[in-house]
Amino acid sequence: MPLVTMADALRATVAELRASQHVNWTDEDGHDMASFVQEEDDITPCFGVETNAAFQVCEELLRTLCPASLPFRQRLGHAVPAAVEGPLAWTHLLAAESTEVLGAESEASELAAKVEVNSGGQVFFALLSSSGEEHREEAVVLKFCNNRHLLQSEQMAAELARHLGVPGPASRVLLKSHDSEEWGQLSAAAAEVCPSLSEVLQKKQSMLLLQYVPGSNLEKEEVAFQPERLADSCRALGRLFVLDLMLGNSDRLPLNSLNWRGNPGNVLWQACEGSSRCVPIDAAVARRPPKMLVRDMDEKASCLLELVQLDRATCHKVLLEALSCNSAASTVLEADWAPNEAAWAERHGGRAAADAKGVMSSAKAFNEGVKSALASALQEQGLLEMLTDVVNSWLDNFKADMKEHAAKPDAKPKLKLGETKELREISKEAGKNSEMQERLASWQDLLREKSKALALAADDWAGRRGLTAAFSFRGFLGDSVLNPVADAYELLVRLKQLTSRIKVLQGASCVSRPADLAPKAPLFVGGATSLCLHLLRQLGVTHILNCTQDLPAPSDEELGDLKWHRLCLADVENQDLGEALEEGLQLIDQVQSAGGKMLIHCHEGKSRSVSLCVAYLIARQQMPLADALAFVKSKRPISRPNAGFLKQLVAFELAKLGSNSLLPEELPKGKPVLSSLEGRKAGC
Repeated sequence: MPLVTMADALRATVAELRASQHVNWTDEDGHDMASFVQEEDDITPCFGVETNAAFQVCEELLRTLCPASLPFRQRLGHAVPAAVEGPLAWTHLLAAESTEVLGAESEASELAAKVEVNSGGQVFFALLSSSGEEHREEAVVLKFCNNRHLLQSEQMAAELARHLGVPGPASRVLLKSHDSEEWGQLSAAAAEVCPSLSEVLQKKQSMLLLQYVPGSNLEKEEVAFQPERLADSCRALGRLFVLDLMLGNSDRLPLNSLNWRGNPGNVLWQACEGSSRCVPIDAAVARRPPKMLVRDMDEKASCLLELVQLDRATCHKVLLEALSCNSAASTVLEADWAPNEAAWAERHGGRAAADAKGVMSSAKAFNEGVKSALASALQEQGLLEMLTDVVNSWLDNFKADMKEHAAKPDAKPKLKLGETKELREISKEAGKNSEMQERLASWQDLLREKSKALALAADDWAGRRGLTAAFSFRGFLGDSVLNPVADAYELLVRLKQLTSRIKVLQGASCVSRPADLAPKAPLFVGGATSLCLHLLRQLGVTHILNCTQDLPAPSDEELGDLKWHRLCLADVENQDLGEALEEGLQLIDQVQSAGGKMLIHCHEGKSRSVSLCVAYLIARQQMPLADALAFVKSKRPISRPNAGFLKQLVAFELAKLGSNSLLPEELPKGKPVLSSLEGRKAGC
């Protein structure tokens, strides 16, 4: 038989077998069909043709007839992810292995599945029989650890990731006492196929059920960083960057700028409809990191996030750091670099062609991903702060009430305890005191009801704002709480961590790049949001001039080596600019003579700050008012001095240059002024 005909026949056989879902492929002695195709020492299998094409089809036939005869890693490599959002049919469990066993197996086979779970605790991969039309085994990941709150916080991190547009694996927390029916089904099935899993299920009280993610890690992925897919991948990395900033997670992206060691195995790329998507794994909402570590991370996160939003070169640098473990991706990224988007577009057929195709540079895509995730994160700020305040008030009232019932007149005052130790002391005292024990039980019942109400309030908060609730708070709030006091406390410490970090992100998000007036002037001009100190230092700014009466000065710690000045000006048409202009010009002269640069800002960067910049161009560059205004507007299009300021600039131009470049009819009319009540009465 010709080779092609044999391969075609084998493929047809595979298709027919797959269509026969309910056929029992065993002989009368109970042996499966593997006996017909397995090699023996002196027998060549009937399908063992010495050709790649036929051998591959034979492999497919073997997987169809008797998948159980294949090594577990190989079966895992051909499995599809099971849907874990709802209860699984554990009666269909076929096999399970721990990561320890899989890690010990040889990886010589090219078909061996990649096992990319890099966390503490015990992790099992499980295979279930097919429930879909593909007739392929379905894979799922089961994760156990001694602390259920850690699993619950990992679930919180996964939910936050999805809210920020980072598609982490679907997951679900199972609590033995709350999900007893499903837990029992899994235990019964595990007893038949995997004794080690059965033993763990007997000991543990909770697990995290995770969707299996087949794919390659950040170090080895190639498809995602091909030129035509580079922008989408960099946009995904931008969202992941914000997620890990919020979590304070240094165990995914290798970023020297933040002293993040990184772990490429915790960033997977999953094949998806001809492309691939970034799927991060293994992260949790931190319980309570060391204060010094948090402070250092806050400072670095604020600086880097500000620069990533405002500086293209920093975007490129961060991307190169994140992909430093992948030489092929780094090469593509280097080739994609251009100093601005216009220059990049010229290399790709011009701006019109790039816009029509919807393509952009890697730096711009990363920037867009950062801004998108940041906006999504800030949507949750109000909810997280509300939950923090409410849960904090519960625990404050609980501790005060329990202390009151435990108080003894002759008791010696104790040193102030940390919150965790304080709760342990209360629990210890309740074990000795029946009145306190009864009081504690009452509080458990009360907080259980309050927890349910707060979970509903969180959903309502999101619904009224047209949002989808980012967090389910399973195990921390609602019907699933097991120990209301402890669960409330464990939720609180994590909420405090999130709200603290989101405030840092919020501060870094309220920034805008000031307009550079070079080469005409050593000046930058902008509004209040242009007071981005990290970027200003990078741009060489040495002095800041605040042209408002009310915007506060940054702290000395924030300013560092930057010098700060104020010109008290009101943005009203009758504000006299005379002395302020001369004072401002003298400051600019001093800065320029020292080789420095100055940021001039007001509230919006439209009137007061622009007027001073225009005055500098007139007085020091001998530029007519009309030209000076046009130049500043070309750099900052929203520039618009109020009518009163413009009239004073006309007079300033005449005094400095001896002529005017604007006709009276070209000047804007001032705002109408209503006469006072007294004036109207006097005119009657």
